[in-house]
Amino acid sequence: MKIFNKQIFYVFSSFLAGFAIMTIELISSRIVAPIIGSSVFTWTSVIGITMLGLALGGYIGGQIADKKEGRETLPIIFLISSILVFLIPILAKNTDFIINSSTSILKLNLYLSVYLFLLPTFSIGLIYPIILKQFVSNLSLIGSRYGILSFAWSGGGILGVFLTGFFFISNIGSSETLWLMSIVLFLVGGIFALENKINKKTLWLFILTIIVTSILFYTTQQKKQSKNIIFQKETNYYDARVIDAYLPLYENSRILMLDFDFHSIESKKVVQNYPTIYPVFANLKSNIERILVIGAGAYTLPKYFKNYYKNSDISVVEIDPEMINIGETFFDLKKYDIKTIAGDAKIVIKKNKEKYDVIFGDSYNSFISVPWYLLTKEWNEQVKEKLTENGVYAINFIGSLNGNKSEFTKSVLNTFKISFPNFYIFAFGENLEHAQSIVLLGVKGELPISEQGLQQKLSIGENDFLANKIIPAAFFKNIPSIILTDNFSPIEKLMEPMIKDYFPKNLAQLKKVLLP
Repeated sequence: MKIFNKQIFYVFSSFLAGFAIMTIELISSRIVAPIIGSSVFTWTSVIGITMLGLALGGYIGGQIADKKEGRETLPIIFLISSILVFLIPILAKNTDFIINSSTSILKLNLYLSVYLFLLPTFSIGLIYPIILKQFVSNLSLIGSRYGILSFAWSGGGILGVFLTGFFFISNIGSSETLWLMSIVLFLVGGIFALENKINKKTLWLFILTIIVTSILFYTTQQKKQSKNIIFQKETNYYDARVIDAYLPLYENSRILMLDFDFHSIESKKVVQNYPTIYPVFANLKSNIERILVIGAGAYTLPKYFKNYYKNSDISVVEIDPEMINIGETFFDLKKYDIKTIAGDAKIVIKKNKEKYDVIFGDSYNSFISVPWYLLTKEWNEQVKEKLTENGVYAINFIGSLNGNKSEFTKSVLNTFKISFPNFYIFAFGENLEHAQSIVLLGVKGELPISEQGLQQKLSIGENDFLANKIIPAAFFKNIPSIILTDNFSPIEKLMEPMIKDYFPKNLAQLKKVLLP
């Protein structure tokens, strides 16, 4: 049965295979992020495993292509690829056995990438050499024919990258995008089968595939979701979820989860954690008129600032515009006069002409997803230029202050001291060796008050427990560490011991909250 020109369809099928593989590769991190977060380990693992799958597929595909049945196997390979891609979101919902296998985030990223992506990319990798063999009818033209197919494959990949990043993820979702790629591969395989005069075995395999995938799709869609989740949306940056749940420390709470981490927790109970630090700034600088918060989340900290500094202008830089809608709908943001600047902090700070009395860096959405470029010496200098005289720059992050898990904190602090030699440290953990929220406050100028004097003032003011959260700066004198720069900032390596300790606890808490 002749459908249309085979040569044209070989080029077109190469284009679609390239489109599918790059869509899968780009979306893979979004599939993994809600399970174990997104970091350099995630991208390294998914890209490495994708390349491994394609390499193995290319090698084996070449062996198949040189056999007589190479052309006949092409529809089956497309069909198998379709099934394997379709299964990725389903397998991603059944990863507990992998998560429980190790406490190493590096190993878990590798295990998950192999489990989810090795076979699909291997199967698609089989396609290229088989198509090439069929496309080249004259060996004297192999160079130009290879170039045409390579151009088509790469062109499809380019389109896949742009459509996935700019449209698919935020408009139809990661799972739905993978299912769309599955349909594309299925249809291409079907056309090849018809062109090759499909035999009964292949026909039954196609029918069986439709039945099985339909059942799997239905059961996946019917799977019970946690009753605690009141909102979920995949944005351009996160898998965002709003959850109402009981937490022992916070009691009845409303939680904003970004990927797999608790980003913001709001409750009626005042909990001794970093968002309560807002009274400190009034003791460091008088007449606070303008405050800039980098990172919105549920707008917890900006709302605290607005309640306490009622006459101040509060601005927030947030990279994900969807956080505005979430804040207004679920976290009472509409009640507050807070201005949001949508964009990446690095660009916004550079272009912004305003100067602020207080700048608070709260953009570290996860303890493993730290924007390293907002911790470097160069960044600190940029922020310093945007402060008024005696203005205060504060940053919050999760770290450990002592022991073998403290290398990350030491590097952040020693880098911070270069631009802000006069500073205070607040820590919100039970002891110095635990992973905990740490806030560094640097003053553009001399210290307005000693640590002891600040403790005394805080002890008689709002949130008096803050007086006990100050860590003497002298404790960190002459501690060697890496200075973080735009050129060299090995955040993940420095954080690895701390993550190894904190990661299992976070997962255990996550499972309790998300129980159906």
